Amino acid sequence: MAKTKKKDKIIEPEEVTAFVQNNNTETKPSSSWETFLDDLAKRFPWLGKKMREADMHESQRTFMQRVLINAVWPALAIVIAAAFVVWNQRAEPLLMIPVVIVAYLSMFLLMVQEPKAKAIKRKREIEKDILFAGRHLWISVKSGLPLFDSILAISRGGYGRISVEINKIVERVVVGVPLDTAMQDIIEDNPSLAFRRMMLQIVNSVRSGADVGDSLGIVLDQIAREQLIDMKEYGQKLNPVVMFYMVLGVIFPSLGISVGILILSFAGIKLTLQDLLAFIPMIAVIQYIFLSYIDVTRPAYEV
Repeated sequence: MAKTKKKDKIIEPEEVTAFVQNNNTETKPSSSWETFLDDLAKRFPWLGKKMREADMHESQRTFMQRVLINAVWPALAIVIAAAFVVWNQRAEPLLMIPVVIVAYLSMFLLMVQEPKAKAIKRKREIEKDILFAGRHLWISVKSGLPLFDSILAISRGGYGRISVEINKIVERVVVGVPLDTAMQDIIEDNPSLAFRRMMLQIVNSVRSGADVGDSLGIVLDQIAREQLIDMKEYGQKLNPVVMFYMVLGVIFPSLGISVGILILSFAGIKLTLQDLLAFIPMIAVIQYIFLSYIDVTRPAYEV
């Protein structure tokens, strides 16, 4: 730990801890189960990179074991719901065998996407305040403040996730890593393209001796224009999504089921109350998918 004091109105940390390298490398498997987990992880070649982008510190082997266990519970809920329908319709119980297999595989393949989801969330959190933090950094550099002190102010400036990312650079520099090398290490596994471009521009300026403020201003202007374009594209994509949501989430549950009951009645098929209740989870899933898509695709930043 290192203690520093305020000097010349420069904000410096009172306490800095040594950074911990994100090391999720695998050890040699000691059992057939660990060998199976390693072989299963190799089926997903993107897993290691996405785990680093998501800032997940567990090993791939531990992650696969956790996914295999956690996939049991939602699959079990699906199997119970399917068993209720099979029992109510007096159907063949052997139909539950493919249902069990498909339900577990589906939940496993869904949960193994966790690193991708966390990487996207981390990217959104970084890009939410990147423009404001970048402007702060640009103003500090253009006003004559040293680059490291400007970066230090950003790490303590309360810019959310981007302050956390910048603080990793500060921690590396404090323990003796050169500033440009520390910035290069941080951007390698960062999921945000805008953040990587901004940091890489600073690294190139430091190594070439160019003016950091000028090159940083150009990058920030480009990021601002891209954010405006993203907001406009989101508004254009939202119109057809809302239309499909109204059809599948509102019209189909009300009119569709009524028309379906009427048609089935002509065929001599009667639906009980339990059969109608089975549609409720399906409708809830459809609405949840649409609402989640609208929320996920919405740009996190404000322009």
